[in-house]
Amino acid sequence: MLEETRFVPYKQTAFAATETGINVTAPWLSLDVDVDDEQKIAVKRLLDRIASGVELSSDAEIQNFLAFFADYPVLHAAPRAFGSGGSIPYSSDAPELMRAKGPKQFLEALNPFPDIDIYDAFSYFPDTWEWNVDEIAAESRIAGSGTLFDPISVYTAIRARRLQFQIEQSKFAHELLENIEALRERDESRFFHLLAIVLSQQFYVTRECCSCLDPAIEHLSVISDQIRAYKEEEVHHDRLILASIRELTDQPETEFTFTPDTKLGIEVIKYAAKTCALGFSALVSIMEGTAYPASDPVGDILVKSSKPSARIGVEAHFQINKRGNHTAIPETFVRQLPPVTENTVAIATRLAEVAIRLDSGLAQSVLRDHF
Repeated sequence: MLEETRFVPYKQTAFAATETGINVTAPWLSLDVDVDDEQKIAVKRLLDRIASGVELSSDAEIQNFLAFFADYPVLHAAPRAFGSGGSIPYSSDAPELMRAKGPKQFLEALNPFPDIDIYDAFSYFPDTWEWNVDEIAAESRIAGSGTLFDPISVYTAIRARRLQFQIEQSKFAHELLENIEALRERDESRFFHLLAIVLSQQFYVTRECCSCLDPAIEHLSVISDQIRAYKEEEVHHDRLILASIRELTDQPETEFTFTPDTKLGIEVIKYAAKTCALGFSALVSIMEGTAYPASDPVGDILVKSSKPSARIGVEAHFQINKRGNHTAIPETFVRQLPPVTENTVAIATRLAEVAIRLDSGLAQSVLRDHF
């Protein structure tokens, strides 16, 4: 068995004392926490100790403090030590993925769509893998275990890299939203057409959800109970997205536009569902996102238009996920896993790298094809 999880801040995370309490920042998040006046001196002392680089994972007082932030993506889970007893390590195999020299070659091997040319659709993808598996392994290796790794450490190490990647690529999403907003004022008919295309990608993902979860229930037995519970929360979400699309267009479903990024993204999840529980968990984390704003961003745009009722379906879907705290669901998967092998670390890393490129590339695809 593994001991209780201990945390250390990501290298991108900064804690700072403020007049009212604490500010926690990473490139992808800023969090303000109020602190009672009588606790401020003690908190400031803890922040100074964290900044000094003391051995955080073995300091009980600091661990109690950091545990407050465990639900936010600002901490890395330090590799746990073995406790009493033992467990069979989790091992996975994904030969098509591990043979590929980079994301494009893997997608070429995976691609079931004759109308998608991988090397044309994803020409901006690198030819070789860029995420360093050895670094992630070093951050998650269990001391004294030989070549075994803490799955929660692997998961949080991958999370930091995909969040950093998303921040670096966020300029495309911002540009797309700005263009769509401008289009609403200039040409609302085309605005509705573009929003229908954007929502169609979400519709495709929710429609195909069971085709991803069913093979995971069958093949990933170590987390099958947790996936069944997740599936129960996801059934029929596509109907809510479709309701919003129907407010914007009378185009039949058979003529909806689904981008190569969206379609191949689902294929990668299906592949993970048959090969690697840890990789599958990382991909669900990408699909569900990291934090929830007050309302759905697309719904916020629609409410300003002449068809504000188009917001209802997509906003209902957003609030269901928010109430169910779906961003935390992948961690319930990972916590069921025993120590994992080095090959599993590599598979999960590669799956996350290609999936986040597809996810972040959606905005680029829409910008390229429609603006």
